[in-house]
Order: sequence, then C-alpha cells, then structure tokens
Amino acid sequence: MPIKIFHTADVHLGMKFTRGYDPAVQERLIEARFQTLRSMVGMANEQTCDLFVVAGDLFNGLSLPRKDILRAADILKGFEGKAVLVLPGNHDYVSSEEENLWTKFRDAMSEHTLLLREPRPYLDLKPDLGAIFYPAPCRAKHSKTNGIGWIREYPKDPDAKFHIGIAHGSLEGLSPDFSADYYPMSPEELRAAGIGLWLMGHTHIRYPDVESGTEARILFPSTPEPDGFDCSHPGYAWLIHFHEEGSVLYQSLRTGRFQFFVKEEKIGSEDDMSALKSYFSRLDRQEHLVKLKLRGRAPGRIHDELSLLLQEWKDCVLHLEVDLSEMLREITPDDIDREFTEGSFPHRLLRKLAREQENPNSLQMAYQLIREVKA
Repeated sequence: MPIKIFHTADVHLGMKFTRGYDPAVQERLIEARFQTLRSMVGMANEQTCDLFVVAGDLFNGLSLPRKDILRAADILKGFEGKAVLVLPGNHDYVSSEEENLWTKFRDAMSEHTLLLREPRPYLDLKPDLGAIFYPAPCRAKHSKTNGIGWIREYPKDPDAKFHIGIAHGSLEGLSPDFSADYYPMSPEELRAAGIGLWLMGHTHIRYPDVESGTEARILFPSTPEPDGFDCSHPGYAWLIHFHEEGSVLYQSLRTGRFQFFVKEEKIGSEDDMSALKSYFSRLDRQEHLVKLKLRGRAPGRIHDELSLLLQEWKDCVLHLEVDLSEMLREITPDDIDREFTEGSFPHRLLRKLAREQENPNSLQMAYQLIREVKA
C-alpha cells in the first residue's frame, strides 16, 4: 500500500504585507494565510492523506504573537491522518532562546505532530507506516552550508519501506540564490543521500512545474498563498502517492485565494484601450491585485479617457498600482493652439518642435515644462 502525503511549505503565517496596501486589504492578506492553512488541512482530510508535511517556514519569523502560534497549532490539530510533520525553515529557524517560537508551538501542538527540530532520523512512524524521516532543520536565516550532509552518511534501515528526506533551502538551477546564502543544495547531493523522496521548501515556485508526474524525486510545492507581485502563480501544494517499491505519483493542487498580476502594455490607439478594458473586465474585485505599467505615446483624448478609467479600475480589483512614467501624451498643433497664445514664445517654440518632429521627446519635455511653469 502506498502512503499518501500532503506536502506544503512556505506558508509564512504572520507575514505583515507592509508594501503600502490599504489597511483593510492588508488585513485580508494576513488572514488569508491562516485560512489557506485551514483549507489545506481540509483538502488533506478529503484525500485521506496519511501525512501532512510542512517543509519549512510555517511561520514568517520568530517573533509572532502567541495567539498566532496557538492558532496555527490548533488548525493543524484538525488533520485526521497519522501525523503532521513540521520542519523549521530559514524564517522560523530553531532558536536557542527560552520561550521561543517552537517552545510555544510544541506546548500547543497535538500528540500526532512531529516537530523536526533535530538533524536525526525520526522513527516514530516506522511501526505504522514503515517510514523513516530524515530532516534538515534550519538554525539561522542564512547559511552557506546546507544541513543534509549527515543523511548521506547515516546507514539506512533496510527494514523500512520508505525513506523520506525533508529539507529547506535553495536548489541549484532553480532558486535565485546568487550568493549561496540559503542552505544551497544541488540535485546531485540530494540524489546521493540515498533517500527515496525529497520533500522540499524555500523556493516559492512549483517544481517540477507540472500538474502531475511520476519521474521527479525532489519536489517543491510553491508557497500555498501568493505573497506579492513577484509571485505570479495561484498557490499550490502536492498530493503524493509514494509506493513501497519506490514509484511516486504527485499531483499539484491549487490552494491560494488571492492572486497578484503584473500587467505591462503599450498604449497608442483605441484598440489598445479596448484590449485593456477587456482585461480589467475579467478580474475579480475580491481576489485580484494588479500592478499596471503603461508605456507609449497616445493622443490627448486617450490620455483623458485613461485618467477616468484608472479610477474605475481601482474599483474592479482588490488593489491597483499604476506606473505611467513611460506613458506620453502625443502633442498636436491643435493642442498648442488651444493652450498658448499665438505668437507667444511658448507657442512659437512648441510649433517649431512640432514641425521638426525629429525628436518627439523634445516636444514632450518642452510642453510639460512650459505647462508646469504656467501653472
């Protein structure tokens, strides 16, 4: 019989979202991470999973309010399978301080939760599931050395059906860890450890990036709830069937509620505006956050329409950030005649630049400067 594992990581409970969101939006984003954890426990129960694994960074830091720690422990008590396994990651690393994060969590967690604080084999589930777990807990936020070295050297029990590694850190070729500061690991190191399956955390994207598969033995689930505009996916976790003979089936489950979008568009015509209107019409007021960057040169009527639409679009999404620094107004002779007295210095200068048209940016800059002085 296979064991069924629900694999998540990087939940980051307690993340503050200090980017500059409206306070009501900020509170919803903070709360969503707790709701997503609860939702994942429910999904794992529906799938009758044996194990619920958090491969690091259940919490966003070490200094969380006690009520948040107790709330997380209480949510995990709702898992109906054999055990919950929680690995300290680089944000919620093992600390030597008394009354630290994990002391409070351990006092509140259920008896079927394993807190993987030590780099040693955990044999607790060998009698029930035939599984031994080999964790690599983090002991600081940064480290140029990973914690999996002991696993390769440790003799593997041939009577165990499943050997499962749980680690948190960057993976060579996948994670953007250019200075090698986040417990860097290579696929070769992981494969050489003699482990049948690696459940990983730290990298906030899904790896492999597939809906399901059977080939990989190193799995990153992604963060389950998107946390910013550098996170373009909707949040995932893995549902894993690990068979005794070593075969694996993994399926990606969508877990997040909110989604962040970065939209960059060139605007110069009515068709461009129509496409942008269509885009915003498909977004959800309750769930979508958008960073919009527009560039190009458009006639005044489009600029005026855009100003009105931006106000409307703020009501179409939960949060909207707009960058118009590269969005220029096309200056026409009619604009110049309408705003400046014929024969005046500004009128003559702008008309001359408009006729030359060698460098439209010169006309744009002169027009803006004169308007600012005039104002």
